[in-house]
Amino acid sequence: MAHDDLVEAGRALATGARALERVLGDMTLAQFRVLSVVASSPERASRIAERADMSRPSLSGLLDGLASRGWVERRVVAGDRRGVRLEVTPNGHAALRRAQAAVSEAMAAILVDVPFDERDAVRRALVVLARAFDERATSSRAVQEAPTS
Repeated sequence: MAHDDLVEAGRALATGARALERVLGDMTLAQFRVLSVVASSPERASRIAERADMSRPSLSGLLDGLASRGWVERRVVAGDRRGVRLEVTPNGHAALRRAQAAVSEAMAAILVDVPFDERDAVRRALVVLARAFDERATSSRAVQEAPTS
């Protein structure tokens, strides 16, 4: 892929992120990302930071906001005084469903501007890209956890 195409693709991702942020209303993209990760599998905070691709200090502040809104709860991990497990509350699940519906609608509206015969290819490419981002976060975690000799 040519350099200019990659720059254009990056610009498209940035523009798309801004468009999605506008439809989320009172939820930020970072909150949407973290709430989605926690909802997919309640885990310890350190794992959530890795899966959401953010630093632990950033996650801590974000979780404070999610908890103050009643969207997540922190639970103590049995046998680990410092361990915290995160769970999405019923209100958090409702907020996430609203956000997912808004994102879905926004993506559908954006795809209307894509030539009809290319829409499925674009949608599939975005799904592949999402998986690549997830894989990169997983691979990064595996490298960080690998024992050193």
